[in-house]
Amino acid sequence: MFEYKEYIYAVYKHKSFSKAADSLFISQSTLSLMVKKAERLLGAPIFNRKTSPLSLTPFGIEYINAIEQIHHLEGEIDQFLDDEQALRKGSLSIGGHNFGMNYLVPQKIAEFHNLYPNINLKIIEMNTVHSKHCLDAGELDLVITNRNYDPQKYEQKICYRESLVLVVPASFPINRSLTKKQLKPSELGDSIFNVPEARTAALDEFRDVPFILLSSTNYLRECTNLLFHESNFTPEIVFEMEQSSVSYNFAKMGVGATILSNRLVEHDIMDGSVCIYKIKSDHVDRDTYISYRKGCYFTFAMRKFMEIILSVD
Repeated sequence: MFEYKEYIYAVYKHKSFSKAADSLFISQSTLSLMVKKAERLLGAPIFNRKTSPLSLTPFGIEYINAIEQIHHLEGEIDQFLDDEQALRKGSLSIGGHNFGMNYLVPQKIAEFHNLYPNINLKIIEMNTVHSKHCLDAGELDLVITNRNYDPQKYEQKICYRESLVLVVPASFPINRSLTKKQLKPSELGDSIFNVPEARTAALDEFRDVPFILLSSTNYLRECTNLLFHESNFTPEIVFEMEQSSVSYNFAKMGVGATILSNRLVEHDIMDGSVCIYKIKSDHVDRDTYISYRKGCYFTFAMRKFMEIILSVD
């Protein structure tokens, strides 16, 4: 219906076939044939050729109005794409588990926000199962997780590594015999991956210690269950929490030991309330991924955030 709209609109703007043809760099006869062909296809005349200057028929008025609406919508789409490419507008939703979001990721989010303040950022802290569900539903653009997703359906890039550590209230007597294995504040960041095995602590040494663990819906709980199974004992659980930051606070209050990511404590000011150990296991060092669905529209905001979070400081 609008195949010849630009030729028709040129005639309307110039009120003349000859002037419109000159503006389009085609002959007047060619332009006249195109307009007549369009009118035959539409089944009604657009121009009243008996008036001077050329005028529109009632149908032509409606047709030109429709063309102008199309031009307006095309202009809005072009402007949206220009704005999105320049990141002057748009949105980005990111979900993550309850300890991966605490330090490294917020630094990158802050950097992105400072560079592109007009992007509407939506940051949601949630467990791994829920975040994957939201990713599948299109409610999240990106998910930060330790869990490996199906590579046929998802793209995953390593954004950082972490190590699970054992946090024990300093008041617990077990710490007295393990002073040489306790991690120093300087070893709670990337240096933790260089801690020799001789300074790691076997989890079964803490079988008589009460524990604060995450709930069964959390992926970290699956990982800690594996560590306890590997150590051949079932821990005494005093509390089950939804967030590692809460279990960490209870550990500092002397309630029980907990297992969490070194990334949660690497920037914390150590006040002597807890002792921290690297656990002796092949399962404590792991990668954290930023993930998105394959086949989804990969926005410029997603691309820029990926560049920032994957950059090496």
